[in-house]
Amino acid sequence: MIRRPFTTTATSILAIAALFLQGCSYLTSQASTETTAAISPQEQPKAPERPFPAETLYALLVAEMAGSRERYDIALGNYIQQAHKTRDPGVAARATRIARYLNARQAALNTALLWAELSPDDLEARFTAGTELALSGRLEEAMTHSNYLLEHRGEGIYQPIAARAESLSNNQREQLIQQYLDLHKQHPKNTELLIGLGLLYQQQNQLDDALTMADKALDIDDQLMPAVILETRLLTILDRQDEAIERVSSLLKKHPDNERLRLQYARLLASTDLEKAEQQFDELLKNSPNDPELIYALALINNERGDLEDAKGYFLELTAFEHHRSSAYYYLGQIAEKDQQWDLALQYFLQVEPGPDFLRATYQSTDILVRGGQASAANKRMDVLREQFPEQAERFYLLEGEVLSNHLQLTDAQKVLSEGLTRFPNSPPLLYSRAMINEQLDRLDEMEDDLRLIIKTDPDNATALNALGYTLADRTTRYDEAYVLIAQALELKPDDPAILDSMGWVQYRLGNYPEAIMKLQEAMKAYPDHEIAAHLGEVYWVSGQREKAEEVWSEGLKLKPNSRVITEAINRLKAIESTTSNP
Repeated sequence: MIRRPFTTTATSILAIAALFLQGCSYLTSQASTETTAAISPQEQPKAPERPFPAETLYALLVAEMAGSRERYDIALGNYIQQAHKTRDPGVAARATRIARYLNARQAALNTALLWAELSPDDLEARFTAGTELALSGRLEEAMTHSNYLLEHRGEGIYQPIAARAESLSNNQREQLIQQYLDLHKQHPKNTELLIGLGLLYQQQNQLDDALTMADKALDIDDQLMPAVILETRLLTILDRQDEAIERVSSLLKKHPDNERLRLQYARLLASTDLEKAEQQFDELLKNSPNDPELIYALALINNERGDLEDAKGYFLELTAFEHHRSSAYYYLGQIAEKDQQWDLALQYFLQVEPGPDFLRATYQSTDILVRGGQASAANKRMDVLREQFPEQAERFYLLEGEVLSNHLQLTDAQKVLSEGLTRFPNSPPLLYSRAMINEQLDRLDEMEDDLRLIIKTDPDNATALNALGYTLADRTTRYDEAYVLIAQALELKPDDPAILDSMGWVQYRLGNYPEAIMKLQEAMKAYPDHEIAAHLGEVYWVSGQREKAEEVWSEGLKLKPNSRVITEAINRLKAIESTTSNP
């Protein structure tokens, strides 16, 4: 039997599919509508009449059915395959829209380029291809499509192209700026070119030129949000924050119903005046009571201001939304911790899903379990996480070791880190953490072995060099060896306060008091810290400068009133003095 092709079109295929299926909403998403919003229906060419084989029709119907069942991989795969097989612009367009909705960037780029090739006069095809090229960093090709759009509809895609130019060299960016300037001469009122130029100048650190472009765009349209955002960002970079706030405030007085302006105003105020920022976000929330971004902003502001009950209310409200839900649980856990509601805090932290707050929430939940005498339960949970997220396993070993160490469960911490090193041999972070635990356990030989192994594989590891040098200076009499190690670290990081402190300490051990005082003063100036104060005070005391010693210790105790190292230094030195003066 001869299989005859169906004579149909891309449009009729979709109509047939619609008879079998209802609501393939994934093809009419916001992402798609934003892409086509600037193109009127009259501008979109109709698909040409052409025959399709039955196999193609079947593959596309399968794609539609897969989409309705949320098997988007099958839907996209079939459409991509048929787009290239049939070279039909309608199929290529649909494949592109699906790929963009799914954020499948490479697939979207490939099908968009095919669509633009098949329909070079289709403005949506040009717009989509240019946008995808810009997102992939192929800016010169994107410019070709943008220039076509500018010529045929008066608008291009110069803002997204400029935004992606950060990866270019200065010379490449200068060439792109010249292209924009040439186009600007032909289209002096095109705000998109002006904002694009502003972005490019900002990337070149020509901030005054960038500000000029933003101002020109705002002279044409004072409610143009990309220009408002660019101008306020530039004013903030130029340390003219008050001017930025005043600028948006005056625009808002002229256009009080512009919610995007009010949102920008609220965001600017959030860095300077939380109370006023809250008022603006409250005003926005009245008109959009279910906007999770506004609820989240108000939750953060109240949390920052210490209004924890109000913050808790907003965070609880956020848990009803997918967006920011995990962050809401994280902050709810923090609030419960402050109220010492440990079980409730643990419950919240355990609901935080993988994302920006996941590791912090994992740390907090582990800390609660260990503090509550449930170190075994914490370890079991960490084992599960290490298997569930193997790419993060090393960090989970470090996290568990740190929590145990903080609760002085040093032997268990050493055991966990050693287990991690069986899985990640020679891991510098794990070796370093175990070395610090071994130092506290007075296992100095094992500590030195771990640090020496780090230095062997990474001779320029200033942290390991300094740690070993300081320990040798503080806990042994191997001062000359310690000096060499610390000098190496200081050469690598000459301004590091911790290494300056170590150098001061080893100079003190070597009896070089003037050099010790100089380095410790440098360290204290760079980073005022109670431990550095303990060291500097001791050198002053031993060198006979008792008043300076008392002053430095007093300064250190202001930084940390219960400083153990300062108290120990004072008691030890006065005990020595008492012993020597009363034989």
